[in-house]
Amino acid sequence: MHRLGLIGAGRVARVHAANLAQTDGVRLVAVADIAAEAARSLAQEAGADALSPKGLLERRDVAAVLIATPPDTHADLIVEAAAAGKHVFCEKPLATSLADARRALEAVERAGVLLQIGYNRRFDPHLRAVRDAVAEGRVGTPWLLRITSRDPAPPPADYLPHSGGLFLDTTSHDFDLARFVLGAEIVELAVLAASVVDPNAAALGDVDVAVLSLGFSSGSFGSIDNCRRSSYGYDQRLEVHGSDGLAQAENRPAEFYTDRYAEAFVRELAAFAHALDGEPLEVDGRDGLAAVAAAEAARRSLDERRAVRLEELE
Repeated sequence: MHRLGLIGAGRVARVHAANLAQTDGVRLVAVADIAAEAARSLAQEAGADALSPKGLLERRDVAAVLIATPPDTHADLIVEAAAAGKHVFCEKPLATSLADARRALEAVERAGVLLQIGYNRRFDPHLRAVRDAVAEGRVGTPWLLRITSRDPAPPPADYLPHSGGLFLDTTSHDFDLARFVLGAEIVELAVLAASVVDPNAAALGDVDVAVLSLGFSSGSFGSIDNCRRSSYGYDQRLEVHGSDGLAQAENRPAEFYTDRYAEAFVRELAAFAHALDGEPLEVDGRDGLAAVAAAEAARRSLDERRAVRLEELE
């Protein structure tokens, strides 16, 4: 039985705490958050101890930590957890800059600990079925990939400054899904985007509606559209068009991502538990680094109004 600690006590942390209770081979024993009362409340519900983040990392009986805090805290917490010898499951994104992503990955590799990034869409059975169709050759040579990702409403205003912006907070899921489905790397992208939905995003210099064109190492092309507001609820669609056919996952209406991806959240923690038992990680730090690199390229494309090759970031 692997004993785990949870850093974070917000909405997604509560999802993970509930799912850990039904995940074989692991047990949540401690919860930490800079908001002590939030940590105490969640710890009491989970039957765990409430600690400070530092106190949690000092617990010798904790083999691994789940990081479910705002994105701009991820890199530092990964570095600290790795230095403490803890395996890590971290919510996406890996970091809010490419430099910090590389720093976190170096710390993990130096410590020899596991790092899984919470790109849960890989574990959604409907999206995974499209990936399986591509991997098994049922669409032939993939020519075009299309992803739609739209939220019911913008995130809270106090979250936005810590989010890393649309490309890290939302589009990074799509970057990872595209790489996973096609089994290819993003080599070039171009962006058109603006802030037309949320004045809070505009005030921060962020965008909330975007269309991205992507080129892959396989020779395939892709498009991603994002919007922070959808009047009809959460919207996630995926399509791959190839030489021998089409594979697609239609939208499955849901109020929010925790509803749409409830099964995926469970499956990703089961995969992490299996990795703690010695099985290969299904989504690791290198995948997290690739998503952050694509997000940084997207921001550069928007700022410089041109297509950007990812090799420019090396």
